Amino acid sequence: MRRGGSRRSMLLLGIMVAVLVFILLYVMLSGGNNTPAQILPPTPVPKQQVVVAQKDIKGFTVVKPDDVIVKDVDVSTVITPSTNLPDQVIGKMLTRDYQAGKQIITTDVSDPGISQVLPKGLRAFVLPIHEVDNFGGQIVDGDVVDVLWTRNFEITTQIIGADGKPVLIQRTLPTTKKVLDNIKVLRVILLRAGTTGKQGNGPVNTAPQQNASDQAASAAAAAAAQQALYATAPETPFSAALILALRDQDAEVIKFARETGVVDLTLRAKDDAETERTTGITDKIMIEDYGVQIPELIVK
Repeated sequence: MRRGGSRRSMLLLGIMVAVLVFILLYVMLSGGNNTPAQILPPTPVPKQQVVVAQKDIKGFTVVKPDDVIVKDVDVSTVITPSTNLPDQVIGKMLTRDYQAGKQIITTDVSDPGISQVLPKGLRAFVLPIHEVDNFGGQIVDGDVVDVLWTRNFEITTQIIGADGKPVLIQRTLPTTKKVLDNIKVLRVILLRAGTTGKQGNGPVNTAPQQNASDQAASAAAAAAAQQALYATAPETPFSAALILALRDQDAEVIKFARETGVVDLTLRAKDDAETERTTGITDKIMIEDYGVQIPELIVK
């Protein structure tokens, strides 16, 4: 009996030892990897840049550079049609009020009226010009010009004739003078159909099978038409209309000069505000100050 009981005790002991070994192995194997689970960063919310009002902007006023700012916002909050280019808003006019932080909608952006961009104390004046004063379509909004005036005067003078008696002589004599400086061009309105503002962009001849003589004739006609645009005769069509910013006195000067003579323009360099006093030009000044020679009649 003792031997049987001893065997059972040994068997139970072996089972217990096996169970303990299993538990130890399980604990060792499962407890050896105690590193915490890796926490993945949250997926970033997509951003998009848009132009927003940096402060309250009153409707129908010109937007200044410090009125707007480019800001990163959630893509889901972007309003269409918005913009990320401040240049599409600055200098333009908003057609309604905007509160600070609101996205600028491009459908609310329009070109400002003349009165919106006209400096205080100045007046808008329309001056139609020929192509010769449009510099081939190169004058643009914001340019600055000087104004020249040329007029023919009927001069009557009295001289002593060959018989010793006074004789009245009437001559038509021209004079040219710069009359205005630093006149800003607010707008350029092109009047000639097909004007592109750049030379060399005329209509393309698409006529099929045009022979050499026809091509030469077409080229000559196009050249003649282009040259005619630079004429200053009364029948020459105007190329553009310039809206100028003037004082009242300057407006009177240009109106009088345009109706009694010929007005021409010179274009100033950017940011050049210096003025030059001129003498004006007549035949006498050209001869005495510039050495122009009076031709002599040669009789053979």
